[in-house]
Amino acid sequence: MSIAEKRAAKPASAQLEEMTLVDVEEDNLVLLKHAGSPTTVPFKETAAEKREVISSLGVCCLTLFNFPYGCICTTMGMFVLPAEAIRLFPENESFALGCFLLSVGVSQLICPYVGLASDRCNSPLGRRRPFIIAGTVCALILVAVMQWCSQNYYKWGYGLALFGAMFSLNTVFSAQCGLVPDLVPESKQGLASGTVAAMQLGGSFVGFICVMISKDRDIHTAYPFYQALLAFCVLIICVFCPEVPDHPKPSPTWREIARSYTIDTTKDADFFWVFVSRAFFYAAVSCQAFMLYYIRDVIGTADTADARRQMATIALIGQFTAACVAYPVGQLSDLSQIGRKSLIYLACTVMCGVYLSFMIFPLALSRSYLISAVYIVASIYGVGNGCYLAVDYALALDVLPSKSTSGQDLGVWGIAAFLGSSIGPMVYGTVLKMVGKRGEGDEQYQYQGYVLMLMLGCLACVGSGFFVRFVKGSK
Repeated sequence: MSIAEKRAAKPASAQLEEMTLVDVEEDNLVLLKHAGSPTTVPFKETAAEKREVISSLGVCCLTLFNFPYGCICTTMGMFVLPAEAIRLFPENESFALGCFLLSVGVSQLICPYVGLASDRCNSPLGRRRPFIIAGTVCALILVAVMQWCSQNYYKWGYGLALFGAMFSLNTVFSAQCGLVPDLVPESKQGLASGTVAAMQLGGSFVGFICVMISKDRDIHTAYPFYQALLAFCVLIICVFCPEVPDHPKPSPTWREIARSYTIDTTKDADFFWVFVSRAFFYAAVSCQAFMLYYIRDVIGTADTADARRQMATIALIGQFTAACVAYPVGQLSDLSQIGRKSLIYLACTVMCGVYLSFMIFPLALSRSYLISAVYIVASIYGVGNGCYLAVDYALALDVLPSKSTSGQDLGVWGIAAFLGSSIGPMVYGTVLKMVGKRGEGDEQYQYQGYVLMLMLGCLACVGSGFFVRFVKGSK
C-alpha cells in the first residue's frame, strides 16, 4: 500500500495533522499543509539520492579545493612564512614564524560555526556553495593585501592580512568538507578520503615544483600564483558540484553555536579520540616548518637560494611518494581486513623513524653526505604521511556523531589540526630560541636545539598512535 493509500484510510483530521511535516511521496511529490489544506508541489532530488549516483570523477570535482589548499598551506608554511619572518623580523625570526603559524591555526576556529551554518543554509545554490564562494572572494582580496604589506614592510599589517586570508580559506575548507558526506555514498568514502589526500599532496607537489623553478626570484611571486590557482579550482567546484537546495531549516541559535564547539565524550567517545589523535599528529608534522633552518644550521647550506632549492627537493620527494601511496591506501582502508587504524599506526611509526634519522645523521655522516641521506629519508617520510592522510578523513567520517550535522562535526574535527599546528610550532620555536640559540646577534641555532625539537615530534607521533587505539567504531 502506498503512502497516499494509507493516508486516505484515515480520518480527514488525522490526514491534515500528519501533513504539518514534509512527507515524500512514492511518485516524487511533497505534501504540505498550507492554509489548512494539503497542496502538492514538485520535489527536487535530494542530496541523499544524489549520493547513490555520483561518479569517481564527481568525487574528484567535489574534493578539488584540497589541491589549492594543500599547495597554499604547505608552501606558505615551509617557504613563504619562514622567508617573510626573516624579512620582517630579522632579530626574532623563529618566534615570529611561530606566531605566524599560530595565527594560521587560530583561523581554523571558524570551522565549526561555518559547518553548522552551512548545515542549516537554505540558499538556492545549495548548503555549501554560498560559503565556498564568499570565502574565496575574501581570500583573493586578502592575499593581495598580504603581498602589498610585505613589499612595503608593514609587518603588523601583514600578520593581520595573513590571519584574514587563512580565516577565509578555512571557511571554504569547512564548507567543502560537508560535500562528501552529503553527496558520496558510504561505500566510496575510503576512496573519497584517498582522493582528498591525493589532492592535498598533488597541490603540495605542484607548489614545490614552482618553488624550485622560482628559487632565485622574489618570494612575492607566490601570491598571484595562489590567487590564480584558488580561483580556478573553486570555479570548477561551483560549476560541477551537484548540490540542490535543501528543505528549509531554522537558523542556528547562539546556544547551538556554542555547543557546536564541543564534543559529548559520553555519546561520541570515538569522535573525541579521533580528535585527540589528529591533534597530536599535526603537532608532530609541524616540525617541518623549521626544516629550512635545519638545512641552514645542521646541514650547513649557507646560501638562502640553495637552501630553498634543497628544501623544495626534500618536499618534492616526500610529497610525490605520499601522493603515490595515498589513493590506493584510501581504497585499501575500505577493506575490513585492513581498516583505518592499522594504517595510522604504520604512519606514526614511520614518522618517528624519520625524526630519529634526522637526529642521528649529523653524528654519523660527514656534511657532504648529509643532504643525500635526508633526500632518501624524505621518501620514507612520504610513505608515512601518505598513509595517514589517506585514512584521516575516512576515519572521521566513520565515527561522525550524526550525518545530519556533518558540516558542524567536521568543523570540530578541523580544530584538531588547529591545536596541533599552532601549539606545535610555538613549542618548537621556543625550544630553538631557548636551547638552540648560539648567542646574541647570531641567527643560527645549535644542534642540541634541533634534537630536543625532534624528540618532542617523536613523542607527538607516539601520542597520535596511542590515542587512536581507543576508537571502537572503526577498524
